[in-house]
Amino acid sequence: MQIPRFKRVDRKRLIHISYTDPEYVKYYDLDLDDFQGLVMKLKKGDPLTDAENDRYGIYIITVCIIVQEGPKFKNKPVWEREEMIEQQYMEMLSGITTFNPVKGKIYSYAYRIGYTAACHYYTDKIEEAKRQEAIMEHCKEELWDYLEEFNDHKTRRH
Repeated sequence: MQIPRFKRVDRKRLIHISYTDPEYVKYYDLDLDDFQGLVMKLKKGDPLTDAENDRYGIYIITVCIIVQEGPKFKNKPVWEREEMIEQQYMEMLSGITTFNPVKGKIYSYAYRIGYTAACHYYTDKIEEAKRQEAIMEHCKEELWDYLEEFNDHKTRRH
């Protein structure tokens, strides 16, 4: 997934701005009241309208972008961050509806899911590298055994 681009903004990010406000910048600002309302609507099992679904997706991607602007992830290559945002998005979609407004704020909850998903991305990457290394070691051993057997067979024939 490509990371969405937004026009250059010369101000701090606003997280309590309404999405209808002319100052609102998509993929930069957050309407937390609307975001929480959409999450609660989904939690109750009510379907979202097309417009609500679009805003919901934008809010999730915005939180993912905010997480990636943190010190652990901001200097990572763009291709890596684009792969990471896919994992963040999927984990956010599956986990955000367990939000409980009594226990905290939607922003903190969403941020934590996005941060944890970004960490999962790197954990999965390390595990995949270990699996690939094990496969390569196994293939080298099998190839070596095959070559030894082939050479033994070849020398016995002469």
